[in-house]
Amino acid sequence: MEKMKRWISLVLLAAMVLSLAACGGDSTAGSTASAESGGSAAQTGDTGAAQRLEEQKELNVMLVAGNFAESLEKIYSDYEDEYGVKINYTILGVDTYFQKMLVEMSSGSDAYDVIYLMSPQFLQYASNDWLFPLDDFIADKSITDDEVLALDGLAESSLEAQRYDGKLYGLPVCSLTTLLYWRKDLFEAAGLDPEQPPETWEELREYAKLLHKDGVAGVAMRGARSAGGSEGLIWEWPMVMYSMGGDFVENFPDDMTPTLNSPEVVESVEYYADLLQNYSIPGATTCNFEDITVAVQQGDLAMWIDGAAIVPNYINPEMSKTTEDMVGFAPVPAGPEGRCAPLNVHSVNIPKNAKNKERAWHFIQWALSEEIMVRLGTEGNLVTVARDSVYEDPAFIEVNDIGDGAWLGAMRDSLANYAMAKYRPLTPEWPEVADIVSGYISDVFAGQISAQDAMDQANEEVRKVYEEAGYI
Repeated sequence: MEKMKRWISLVLLAAMVLSLAACGGDSTAGSTASAESGGSAAQTGDTGAAQRLEEQKELNVMLVAGNFAESLEKIYSDYEDEYGVKINYTILGVDTYFQKMLVEMSSGSDAYDVIYLMSPQFLQYASNDWLFPLDDFIADKSITDDEVLALDGLAESSLEAQRYDGKLYGLPVCSLTTLLYWRKDLFEAAGLDPEQPPETWEELREYAKLLHKDGVAGVAMRGARSAGGSEGLIWEWPMVMYSMGGDFVENFPDDMTPTLNSPEVVESVEYYADLLQNYSIPGATTCNFEDITVAVQQGDLAMWIDGAAIVPNYINPEMSKTTEDMVGFAPVPAGPEGRCAPLNVHSVNIPKNAKNKERAWHFIQWALSEEIMVRLGTEGNLVTVARDSVYEDPAFIEVNDIGDGAWLGAMRDSLANYAMAKYRPLTPEWPEVADIVSGYISDVFAGQISAQDAMDQANEEVRKVYEEAGYI
């Protein structure tokens, strides 16, 4: 069980964000991290590291498509111009990205210097020794500018999510959750109160039935299979499962006996399948966030549940028929056990075999500095960040005061009260478990198997994974 002990503390600290207002972190936490990580040579400055930084004039960056990657793409040329560095900048869709990264990292590739991870992938990558620890870099002041890095200004819980076995392996970009969005104009046309969203999952289904007409889908949620344990249905279906009283295991992390075939879990699968099969967009059972975004932009959705950070794409007047004044924002509906929302820390990391580690570290400091993050939120569309000071910046507030503060209020409410610290039973085996579970649920969507039979088989396969890992 030693393997379990190493990541239990990480899991318990990593995922809980009590509120965005509390995400500024503790200055002592940043100081302690630097003090603990620095060896004697690092504390005095490794002149070799500084020299390597100057020699590294090329940087290979691979990021997941999303607000951070797209926003950074607009301004990374400023870094190239200032430091005389050529950046090879690549963005891939989430499914393709994590398939490629799994091959690259497991083969020991040195093709990329900066990569992008989410909570489920981080533990897998760190436990497999695929990432480069940053502690010595942070302690080496020849390549670290403490004012730019401002480690104590990063959300403490998000920063802790990047620690594994006592070492820091990345820096957080943001902490994400989901929200319920709805079209106020369509509610009003259907005789519903435009200011009152459905409070429960059963109400959501009733609203979806009423709104699903005239070429407009009642509701959309992600239906695609898992991509490395994070995206697709495995990001959203669990919040239904938890709120209905189900769970992946008996008592994470103390009892890892899988409970995926319990009546509550089966009911949640049946419910989710019903929504996607009968009241959602075309292709809903294989859709991801990109598909939902397109449906919103085309004006073809009455309600949808998806990431809080995607909101700029929904209401961009140059791209979308759905405008800001049409949309309402709220935490996700409740089940018998209350509201349960997902939580995911996104980060930038350096692969262990990266060729340009010092340059990667320098670029990461620049990209996650307060100045640049404000620019990403004003010149780009990054609306969720890991630095609380950015939320207080007047320019950021002016650009991102969405719905007269309703969006930010709903996101803070979700993160403070409903985002789950243990939304996934995070172990290094989680991506494999997520693939098994989402695969069987996809078979239910396709009508190939009943929910009960699917979850019976999923439960047995997950049991074998945990037995082989020594958890049960």
